[in-house]
Amino acid sequence: MCAAFASNGIAVKLVASTPEAGCLTVAELQQYYDVPHNFEIEQFALPSGLRASDRFQLQTLWKEQGKVNLCYTRGRDVTAPLLALALGIPAIVETHTPPASARERWILRLIQAHPRGQLVVLTESLRSHYVHSLRFRPDRLTIAPDGVDLRRFEPPINTNEARRHLGLDKGKWIIYVGGLYKGRGLNTLFRATADLPLKKLIVGGRDAVEIGKWQCRAQELGAHEIHFSGYQPPARVPLYLAAADILVMPYNTRVFTGNGQEIANWTSPLKMFEYMAAARPIVATDLPMVRGVLKDEHNALLVPPGDANALRAALQRLAASHELGERLATEAHSDVAQHTWKARARHILANVGVN
Repeated sequence: MCAAFASNGIAVKLVASTPEAGCLTVAELQQYYDVPHNFEIEQFALPSGLRASDRFQLQTLWKEQGKVNLCYTRGRDVTAPLLALALGIPAIVETHTPPASARERWILRLIQAHPRGQLVVLTESLRSHYVHSLRFRPDRLTIAPDGVDLRRFEPPINTNEARRHLGLDKGKWIIYVGGLYKGRGLNTLFRATADLPLKKLIVGGRDAVEIGKWQCRAQELGAHEIHFSGYQPPARVPLYLAAADILVMPYNTRVFTGNGQEIANWTSPLKMFEYMAAARPIVATDLPMVRGVLKDEHNALLVPPGDANALRAALQRLAASHELGERLATEAHSDVAQHTWKARARHILANVGVN
């Protein structure tokens, strides 16, 4: 989003806390995340003691005052936007879930009630929850699904060339990219493909212990030809996607983050847009978080959550029909053009009245 704001002509500085493992240089960060070098990055150490994050936000904004025309934060960082509004600076909070505490809910209400304040949510279902369940005002509440940087997928990578780089054998490859967390549907995928002559590559996993657990689980479910690459940096993801015959998002009804937070009703999966940009056929679970972007038989095949038989049938259809796969992939690639980060940033800026 920082790169997207900058590409819309905004001078951007990303301020972040220094990770415990130490800083990467600005150039290393931009290379790792494969983003343009069009914005500043500055990192500071968190203060010690209680409410370190709050004090970090306050100190940073106070240090930058006089140079800031817009304060933009995401997630739980709501203290800096509140101070920004008090200083006469417009503020936007991008929130991906309902408030985690009464304090956060109260601050978000204050931000939204301010004439220069704006909230951004990822999905219509999250907006509806804020309006109807939490009684937030419907105005100054912008829906902006996640997006993709199409530059990272150009020029297109040939499937065989991608496999050569990755050392993958010939054959039909199903590829999953993402966290190996609860609710991501790997059990369903393993059951669905247990005796199919299809190779599977799982791209993700925090460490060898987590990957080892899923390798054992695949064996228990009788799934063979399962390969695990481990976690890959964002800059390498397009190469893995290009190597696929089929890309899968086999979510369960309930989907969780690594820290156990349920997100099925709120999230807008980043990988969905990257799958579409890769121009490979997609099989996904029919959930609200994908339904607004992916449409069954148009740009993907959608199956009920947790239904291994339906997932198996969809994979078999695509494996047997190159024409069907080409049609779905072409439509997905065409549809994702409206979901770029740059267009998302432009939409948000227009809603808050910043040009």
